[in-house]
Amino acid sequence: MEIKYKWIYSLILSTNVLINLDHGIIPAATKQIETSLDLSAEELGYLGSLVYAGISLVGLFGGKLFIHFNAKLIVSISYLGMLGSLLMFPQHYKSSWLFYLSRFLTGCAQAPMMIYFPVWVDNFGGESKTIWITILQGVIPLGIFVGYVLSSVISNIWNWQLAFYAQVALLIPCAISFIFFVRTKDFEIKKARRSKLDKKSVNPDDLGSSMLSVGSHKSYWHMMGELYSIKLWLCCTIVISILYFIVTGIQFWMTDYMISEMHQNQKTVNIVFAVVSITAPVFGCITGGLIAQKLGGYERTKSLYICVIYCFICCLSAAPVPFTDIFWFGALCVWFLLFFGGAIVPPLIGIMLSSVPKHLKAFANSNTTMFQNLFGFLPAPSIYGFLMERYNAKVAIFALMYYSFAGLLFMLIAVYFKKQEINNRKKNPTATINRTESVLEDQENFNITDRVLQYGDMPLSVSLAQHIDDQIPNYEYEGNREQE
Repeated sequence: MEIKYKWIYSLILSTNVLINLDHGIIPAATKQIETSLDLSAEELGYLGSLVYAGISLVGLFGGKLFIHFNAKLIVSISYLGMLGSLLMFPQHYKSSWLFYLSRFLTGCAQAPMMIYFPVWVDNFGGESKTIWITILQGVIPLGIFVGYVLSSVISNIWNWQLAFYAQVALLIPCAISFIFFVRTKDFEIKKARRSKLDKKSVNPDDLGSSMLSVGSHKSYWHMMGELYSIKLWLCCTIVISILYFIVTGIQFWMTDYMISEMHQNQKTVNIVFAVVSITAPVFGCITGGLIAQKLGGYERTKSLYICVIYCFICCLSAAPVPFTDIFWFGALCVWFLLFFGGAIVPPLIGIMLSSVPKHLKAFANSNTTMFQNLFGFLPAPSIYGFLMERYNAKVAIFALMYYSFAGLLFMLIAVYFKKQEINNRKKNPTATINRTESVLEDQENFNITDRVLQYGDMPLSVSLAQHIDDQIPNYEYEGNREQE
């Protein structure tokens, strides 16, 4: 592989860390931000949600932008938008709507990078692309963790605003390097993609019909109806959205809760929560993936059962948190909640992907991403802040923690539907799910670049997603094959 691609990847990797720093900066300094900017808990919650609102909005059409416009231009604008919005936030304004606008613009600026960086790696990563994508997605929580630590140190010694200025100062060299030293031909995937298709001797007419296959064969609403009739996929999507709601709420508000309700000093809370928030989900995600592999793959019914166990342990871990004032016990409960929440992600993503036919996979991914953003990431900070302002922190943390029982309920419903599916298959073993294959499906099924160029959707922001494809069945059932 050429050195220039390794250099561009290093730049992308550094950027992916730095654009996530603010997601850790604000939670580490909620008390200081509320006081400094004269914001209520509810208003601060809205600030946390508006970043995800910006990401969701741009995510709806962001993939299509890269079809019609130059990729380097779009990402360059994203860099400038990030720098501008980050500089805008820590200023003093008489009206709170300018704070809201700055956080919304931060989300809008971040979204094109989230969409395109995995696509670039998929095209230029060569033999290393799998590990490169895994690392690229893995540094997102690292960026949040670094931002949390940076804000903890700075806010305890100086003003919290300096943490945002530090993020801007670190991001400027990346922006300058990208804008002035990355050549368009080394960053544009459409030319590389066209060359790749030429080598496969794909007929242009066939390619055109491939790229529009979903839209031409079936209407959008027909596809929606077909997708949402897959009950197992729907239940798993709801569960993972509930999980991300809880995790986002913990990430944004738990420091504030531990200081005010568990009566611990901020320095201790910052150190302990930083360790908890980075170790628990990372170790949990690795453990969950390894256990799923040992059980024989994500499409096995055993993986669904293990997800139920994980959900049950999450509920047991969450239940005592609203009722304890003991800081170390509360921190331990949160660690177990995040660990087993992380362990759910790999098998649950695999089950979701294996529950839909191939011709719906890209469409299902787009809907899953939208579902997670709208019902997971986006509402968590604002709903907690609303409950805290209208009632108190105990009520807010109770709602956040006991929402995990809703996840357990939908996980049990998913098991019921899976059992129903297996029983139906036994009664009708020759049934085959009809699927519409594109010209490139055999060679590049579920490819990141195809998803963006053909359907304009956002790539999955899950690091283990790239390792799942080999375990996705083709839905051509033979005989009485059971998946238990």
